Amino acid sequence: MVVEAEYRSGSLVTARRARELGRHTMGVPGPVTSGLSGGVHELLREGACPVGNADEIIELVGAMGEFAPRPRGPVVARDLLDSLAAAVLEAVPGRGGDTERVARNAGVDRDRTLGKLYELQALGFVRRQGDQWRVTDPPSTSGLPKPPGRRPAMRRGGP
Repeated sequence: MVVEAEYRSGSLVTARRARELGRHTMGVPGPVTSGLSGGVHELLREGACPVGNADEIIELVGAMGEFAPRPRGPVVARDLLDSLAAAVLEAVPGRGGDTERVARNAGVDRDRTLGKLYELQALGFVRRQGDQWRVTDPPSTSGLPKPPGRRPAMRRGGP
């Protein structure tokens, strides 16, 4: 991997020789106005892989990328649901729906759907209003319902 190199650089010679030996060659692209980036840009035009962070390097040098972590966002409570609960939650219409409709949308029998809806309610994902089920605000990452909001403190000494 070459980070900085002028057009005539020992780093480029080494990288080209490594490529001839079947090794991965990588370069960190720099500003096109910098003389120290000219050699790296030439190496990239010759087929070296551009890299921007350590994870990309690990992915290239690890056997089939086995060392690189999968790029992901933060884990949210919904990610922790079993597949049936996730399917039932996904099947709850945005404006709400009765158990029959949710079951039909999820492609699951009514009894299993109802069981999962009660489980989702206990976890804070849905709420029941009469015979309608509605999705609530996303619960915390712990999977527990969010605590009720606090009232603002009253100031002493007048309005």
